[in-house]
Amino acid sequence: MRKTHRLLLPLVGALSLLLAATSALAQDDDARDRWYIGLGAGILSTSDAPAGTFSFDNSLFGSEQGEFDADYSADDDTAFELSAGVRLGDGPFGLGVTWSRASLSASADIVGRLPHPFFFDTLRTVEGTQGNLTRDETAIHLSFRWSVREGPKVELAVFAGPSQIELDHDLVTAVRFDQTYPFDEATYAGTHRQLASGDAIGYHLGIDIVRKFRNTVGVGGVIRYSQAGIDLDGPDGSSVSVDAGGLTAAVDLRFRF
Repeated sequence: MRKTHRLLLPLVGALSLLLAATSALAQDDDARDRWYIGLGAGILSTSDAPAGTFSFDNSLFGSEQGEFDADYSADDDTAFELSAGVRLGDGPFGLGVTWSRASLSASADIVGRLPHPFFFDTLRTVEGTQGNLTRDETAIHLSFRWSVREGPKVELAVFAGPSQIELDHDLVTAVRFDQTYPFDEATYAGTHRQLASGDAIGYHLGIDIVRKFRNTVGVGGVIRYSQAGIDLDGPDGSSVSVDAGGLTAAVDLRFRF
């Protein structure tokens, strides 16, 4: 079951800070061009590849258990983002909040060790790859921004802050196999899998550059690194540790008002 309701807490907190900033600026006649809204897309590259050894049952194993090694990997994929922010006062500092969503295609290299149905302590090894695993990440990033350069055409800012990241990841739960009498060998036939979910608070930092075409419209480029350590429930009751997040390069359409 998805846990997106947990992402509402940091989002509400971020919006509360932005609304507080709006209230403080409400009586300022020069409070124009303080806000921005961005809508964009980019690429999320994650370098974390969780791995582990897990046990599983099968009626053909008798009283013994099989086990398998799973080494996961994920491809780079598209991330969609919606952002908003406000400049605080007349200085270079501001607040921002970004919602991002990425769906990555993952795979796992599997090495299984299967007990013999007739002989104890006699393992048969099978190997294969399970593709078409899903890895979905949804994140809320609350940013403290510092405008390093603000000119009539180009604005450059750096930012950092906490991130709340939710991860949904397909995990392999058991190895499927084929065997024939006398069962001294077995062949890999795929896997069983289940969706595991978790979330955690981490951090992010990055650079934001905007090219202004009109007073209220521009194109932004964002490079952001984020990370949050998430523990997923493994198939045999163990824990799978994953560093969610990664390096995101995104382009967005920026509106200022």
